[in-house]
Amino acid sequence: MEFTMLRKSWILSMAGVVVMAGTALGGTFGTVVTIGGAPADLALDEARGIVFVPTGSAVDDFYGGDRAGNNLYANSLVALDARSGKRLWHFQAVHHDVWDRDLPTPPVLLSVQHDGRRVDAVAQGTKQGLMFLFDRTTGRPLFPIEERPVLQSSVPGEVTLPTQPFPVRPAPLARQRLAADGLTTRTLEAQAFARRKFSEFISAGPYTPLSLGRQTVVFPGFDGGMEWGGPAVDPRRGILYVNVNDVAWTGGLAEGRAAAAAGRGEAVFQQNCAGCHGLDRKGAPPDFPGLEGILSRRFDHEVSATIGQGKGRMPGFPQIVGTDMQALLGYLRDPLPGDGREVAAPAAGREVAAPAAGRAAQPHYVFTGYRKFLDPDGYPAVAPPWGTLNAIDMNTGSILWKVPLGEYPELAAHGMTETGSENYGGPIVTASGVLFIGATVFDRKFRAFDPKNGRLLWQTNLPFSGTATPITYMAAGRQYVLVATSGQRDPKGPQGAAYVAFAIPNR
Repeated sequence: MEFTMLRKSWILSMAGVVVMAGTALGGTFGTVVTIGGAPADLALDEARGIVFVPTGSAVDDFYGGDRAGNNLYANSLVALDARSGKRLWHFQAVHHDVWDRDLPTPPVLLSVQHDGRRVDAVAQGTKQGLMFLFDRTTGRPLFPIEERPVLQSSVPGEVTLPTQPFPVRPAPLARQRLAADGLTTRTLEAQAFARRKFSEFISAGPYTPLSLGRQTVVFPGFDGGMEWGGPAVDPRRGILYVNVNDVAWTGGLAEGRAAAAAGRGEAVFQQNCAGCHGLDRKGAPPDFPGLEGILSRRFDHEVSATIGQGKGRMPGFPQIVGTDMQALLGYLRDPLPGDGREVAAPAAGREVAAPAAGRAAQPHYVFTGYRKFLDPDGYPAVAPPWGTLNAIDMNTGSILWKVPLGEYPELAAHGMTETGSENYGGPIVTASGVLFIGATVFDRKFRAFDPKNGRLLWQTNLPFSGTATPITYMAAGRQYVLVATSGQRDPKGPQGAAYVAFAIPNR
């Protein structure tokens, strides 16, 4: 694939400007925003010279009072001429995103039978568990897409959109609304806890806006639905295979103190850190660790290096330097969040960097943090399956089969098997007709399925979780399958990382 054809100038422009003023498709695009929307993995149609770009959400992720309108081209699949960067067509999967519903899943190129003819198509999955299918050249949806009414935000200054797009086919691959009868029944204690907590939440279906002072259910959760691993495709049959998470999370908003009223350290924390680690610094372990007492466990220079450079899943924040870094460290050292204690005022003659144009210095409302809805023992508080592997006939839009993917070893030992589990990293399908996937976080297994019916053919244990999409290759006349493994997502399991390769038996 000749990625050298892609000009750096337009790739960077996609990452920097995601919302443009104007009208199309009979609706208003929105206002100009200059932050957010960096593209995820791209797909290239070499024959046509078209590159397909799925984009992220405009920031801030959870409050959009300063970015009214649809916010194109955020949360969009954009088809570009690979030689010039010219936009050919686009589709926005989420209007005015305030749920962090970026498009992490790579688009997939395939050919399908549609209305009696062969159509070269592109499929795009979403965190909501939806799958959209388009004609590669024109962007015409191959299955109808309906704009359905959704609830509107009551947060002051926020104006969410009245509808969101849903494909008529395929059906959603993850549950879309959590009700009381969908809670866990694993034990009576877990069920009682889940019901009690659920009664405190807002749970009104997909795209319910976050609220002030109360947690809103996001289902499927912030990790999807479909994630960055993406689907595999049988190009001869037009069948798409994809793994899906089906776990509920919650989120909410709180009134953020303006930078002038808050201490500088608190303002920097709210702007950069609270989204993952929470306003109370408790995080949502193990995905987002708590920061309570972090400077009693780590040296200042260790913490500042992690903030600036990133570590593991955490990106770096190189913009936090000098007095801002010192103020943030002082705030993290303070055992009483929100007391506004000022640490290290800017030195005389030195100015603190101004926010980017078009972005408020401090949001009016801030995200309270990612919170996975778990029972007291750390298992999902919703009924299984908690993760599935799916096969979709993209010729007809019908789901051919769905099977649980993964389990918790300690539950399986007590007879609770095939629950499914969180899964990251996608499948591959070999030309001989075997589907391989790792992905499952807690059981650390690598599996082979029959792609025709979802029957498990083989499985083995990995040293660490196979949270990556496998590859297959030939060496010395022998075919191999290789997967990268890591213990990072399961801190209770063995820690480390390794590449593991398997030889496929010769027939």
